[in-house]
Amino acid sequence: MSALPLAGITVLDLSRQLPGPVATQILADFGADVIKIEDTAKGDDFRGVVPIQNGVSARHMMINRNKRGLSINLKTPEGRKIFLELAAKADVVFEQFRPGVVDRLGIGYDAVREVNPKIVYVSLSGFGQDSPLRDVVAHDPNYLAVSGVLGLLGRRGEAPAMSGPQVSDLAAAHMAAIGILVALRRAEREGLGEYIDIALFDSAFSLSVTALSSYIGSGKAPSRGEERHNGRYPWSDIYRTADGGYITISAIESHFFRNLCNALGHPEWQDLQYADDTVQDQIRAELERIFLTRPRDEWFALLKDKEVCISPVLSVAEAAESEQVAARGLLVPHEHPVAGGTRLLATPIRMKHAPASIRRPAPALGEHTAEILGSIGYGSEQIAALLEQGVVSASASPAK
Repeated sequence: MSALPLAGITVLDLSRQLPGPVATQILADFGADVIKIEDTAKGDDFRGVVPIQNGVSARHMMINRNKRGLSINLKTPEGRKIFLELAAKADVVFEQFRPGVVDRLGIGYDAVREVNPKIVYVSLSGFGQDSPLRDVVAHDPNYLAVSGVLGLLGRRGEAPAMSGPQVSDLAAAHMAAIGILVALRRAEREGLGEYIDIALFDSAFSLSVTALSSYIGSGKAPSRGEERHNGRYPWSDIYRTADGGYITISAIESHFFRNLCNALGHPEWQDLQYADDTVQDQIRAELERIFLTRPRDEWFALLKDKEVCISPVLSVAEAAESEQVAARGLLVPHEHPVAGGTRLLATPIRMKHAPASIRRPAPALGEHTAEILGSIGYGSEQIAALLEQGVVSASASPAK
């Protein structure tokens, strides 16, 4: 097996909670040495998020594996000095503070670039480093709301619906990972560093590409359930089944629509795919009646090979235990030294010759502090003094 593609890349990860840690985990899974830098008090908030397994948060384990842990007080001159010493030898710095915080701490892009001109420096924030909303506090639903995405979620004529996954957070995580890889390629080729400004708002806004193209092309913006893929027509919608479950069909292409008509015994619909609303309402009412005659899984078994684009609406638990997830290896067994046996989400990026791997558990707060400081020349007595002064903290073993 080849060496992991990002072996030799060092990432200083100052991020917390969801988007930053997901972005850096992608890098860590493919071999980057990601050093998770946390404060000396309680560290990342996600360490305390339930459920807790033997004192360890399942969420922390899920998105922080393959990283080393350094606990440091960046508000002290000594802590800042240590950070810049690490940054001088690193390839990437990833921060997720509010705009301006890293500059006040003395570890912003300009300070790091002075010691390492090739650094790739990522700032991930809600609304970007320079915008009218840059200082407004928000969470995922807020970014989706102001970006127009929330207005697209839900059924036609009804209120907007909250999303389940944190859409803007995860979109920003993936954008950040892509940006880092692009910038690393430039640094490798030209010897030039880069500053990357990733905003959750920008990432959310970019997800409305089909709705935006409709608006820009026609001057009329679609709302909830008004596009052909999300409920505007009865052949791309969600239907309740006899057992109280749901199926979804998305027979958008004309040949899939014809297949659906024939499979359900209504060949007379074949020329009515884009008929007027009265006809669409009649077709929808008949589909509602039809799908209520059988249970969810029976419908899927009956129609999955008919090329009509049908799927059962599964819960997270059902999806997690499905044959599809098992076949794709998306949940992998993992033995955490404290939490014990668990399962972790595998990276969905499948590479044949250099696949990602899970090599170490999510670190305890400051678990690798002494190891990391030792790697940049700090002796045991110096490290002991820093621990005594509260500049750094360390965990002797993987812990809570």
